[in-house]
Amino acid sequence: MNSLRRMLDVLDLFKPEQPVISVEMICNQLNYTPASAYRYVRELSAVGLLVKLPRGYALGPRVIELDRQMTEYDPLLVGSRALADDLVAQTGLDVLVSELYRDTVISVFQKSGSDAQPVSFGRGRPMALFRSATSRVILAYLLPRQLRRLFEAHAGAPDLERLGPTWKDFSRSMLLIRKQGYCLSVGELDPGKSGIAAPIFDEKQRILGSISLVGTNERFQAFNESFLVKLIVDAARQVTARIDSSEG
Repeated sequence: MNSLRRMLDVLDLFKPEQPVISVEMICNQLNYTPASAYRYVRELSAVGLLVKLPRGYALGPRVIELDRQMTEYDPLLVGSRALADDLVAQTGLDVLVSELYRDTVISVFQKSGSDAQPVSFGRGRPMALFRSATSRVILAYLLPRQLRRLFEAHAGAPDLERLGPTWKDFSRSMLLIRKQGYCLSVGELDPGKSGIAAPIFDEKQRILGSISLVGTNERFQAFNESFLVKLIVDAARQVTARIDSSEG
């Protein structure tokens, strides 16, 4: 299992500024031996996750195949799509559906609203862990040991310290979100934009992700906050219920 994890960690090296990787990069950035790096790229290429190019390796066609499978059939996305259409029709705000992956929150679905300016953190882009309602509403429902580990890993980071410089302060901030059942942020990711998010759970009531409404402050202020809270909390509950029924 450790060898498989090390091999899959190679895929984490792909970034917008680094679309092609080499064996040398794998060795330098992951501290792998050349023998291990060559073995991993060979095995990843054999299953289509990597493709060989003159300058190194890029993501392979299997990634596109998996993305299509997820987009069309993943229970979270299937359960969210119609609800997202309804939320956009009622508010004109963007809708994001996001999922927790390791220590990262990634938007897996986006439905654009009426605002001309797109959100910065759309589909496929990791969200700021402590600066967005989308992420914080997920963190609030993690197990205490998971949350403590995140706190210790990011101790001293300005975004984290805004929520509480000590573990006691930080955990209190998370508890408040959990009691509310939603999280609201104003101008934290994009100046002039607000977001409100509610948690989505899996069939065992473990936190899975979140659904968010995002848009300009002006558009947010056109609605009563209680109206938006009810919309997003109800939507999250419906997605959770649909995931639960799909698992059955």
